[in-house]
Amino acid sequence: MLHVIILFTWFFGGLHSPFFEYSLHSGKPKKGFQANLPARIVKGAQGQYHLTAAKGKAIGPDIKFMPEFQAFGWFTSKDRVEWEADIQKAGDYQVDIIYSVDNAEAGKEFILSSPTSQLIGKVLPSGSWETYRTLKGGKIHLAAGLQKIEFKSKTQFKAGGAILDLREIVLR
Repeated sequence: MLHVIILFTWFFGGLHSPFFEYSLHSGKPKKGFQANLPARIVKGAQGQYHLTAAKGKAIGPDIKFMPEFQAFGWFTSKDRVEWEADIQKAGDYQVDIIYSVDNAEAGKEFILSSPTSQLIGKVLPSGSWETYRTLKGGKIHLAAGLQKIEFKSKTQFKAGGAILDLREIVLR
């Protein structure tokens, strides 16, 4: 039976095919349906930690996962993303943020925090909401062990604005 399921999913485009991922065909996810799957972040093969939107937990009134961009959008000052990360070695980690932002919304500050430290930075223009770039955000000190890492806006702004669309944070 398992081989039939595997063949079926492979033949129809895998688990991310339109047959299995409702959010690809709908502007709104089903009630209770989560388009991304929060998961524990572990060190990758190249020694980096990839805090992707697909593995983050969205918290807030307006934040939405956009599967077509593999990013969180509608990121307001009341929204945040959390990841559970298993950091193998304490130390200072370079932070690269992969994001997009309309030039009119750029310039707001963000906070990336862990239980032991935080990094504050400024969102630079990327050109448009569809143009993703990498921001060298600085360094953050992380303790070893399992911990929550959080990304949010430091700048408070009116409804209708946004800080950025966040695809990934890479710690190296």
